[in-house]
Amino acid sequence: MKHRFFIFSLFILYMVLLSAEMMWQGIIISPTRYLFVLLLGGLLVRRARTFILDWIPFVFVLVSYDFIRGLVPRLIFEIHFTEMIRFDQRLFHILPTQTLQARFFHPNTLAWYDYFGAFIYFFYFILPVAFGFLLYLIRKDYFRQFVTGFSLLSYAGYLTYILYPAASPWVAAEAGYISGVQKVLDFSLKAIFGRGDVVNIYHSMNPNPIAAIPSMHAATSFLVLLFALRFFKLKGLLVLPYVLSLWLFVVYSGEHYVTDVLVGIIYGLFFYALSAHFLHHINWHHHFNKTRLTRWLNA
Repeated sequence: MKHRFFIFSLFILYMVLLSAEMMWQGIIISPTRYLFVLLLGGLLVRRARTFILDWIPFVFVLVSYDFIRGLVPRLIFEIHFTEMIRFDQRLFHILPTQTLQARFFHPNTLAWYDYFGAFIYFFYFILPVAFGFLLYLIRKDYFRQFVTGFSLLSYAGYLTYILYPAASPWVAAEAGYISGVQKVLDFSLKAIFGRGDVVNIYHSMNPNPIAAIPSMHAATSFLVLLFALRFFKLKGLLVLPYVLSLWLFVVYSGEHYVTDVLVGIIYGLFFYALSAHFLHHINWHHHFNKTRLTRWLNA
């Protein structure tokens, strides 16, 4: 177990350092580039060929995400701006993003939580891969349940973005639907790296600014939390502070409304229940033609 923990820690450290270096050098962090990270993860556990076969569904989700997120805006004809605003106002009698930024955001003197929030926001892109790698080291059936849930959740999110394209608070503010809301991450990234081009790199990573509902940050982090509680019991609560902090930050930073987060939580819960309690007996790993793949890898 100590050996597995060491390998997992080394893998996470590598991914964090690689991501920071790619951003610093002005390289776009795309899911396809993380394929090389996954391959090196297989080398760490000394089972690279088996690792590739086991991770094919996860890799497919990452690669297709890179394609679909750029395709979705071209399929959209009407953007929803006002529904989430009204729903948040009915829930709180205020707009939480507006209120939080008015109270806590100071563009000229960023606070510690602006920097910390940027870190937890971008760690989200590593979270499902890291958690999947941990499960892979422990038990493959855990890993398969999680990847099933993650895959279904991801594609449900893509479909929702097509059927119901919704603008985030900062986009709504730029369009004049609300006031007093800014994109906090732009300020945080520029302050952290001291370079304006890093902001452009971040925007190039997110070509779909109208994919607000559901919040995939909320949905995926909640999915991870639920699986962590399922597999690790009370130890899974160690994920909870990160999840709650992430939900708060995406609302504060103008990336999502509370409505988006709530819908994301519902999505995460639904696909957790579907994959953990209804589809867990399906061994999708054997639906792939493993014999041909193995022969090809051995060639």
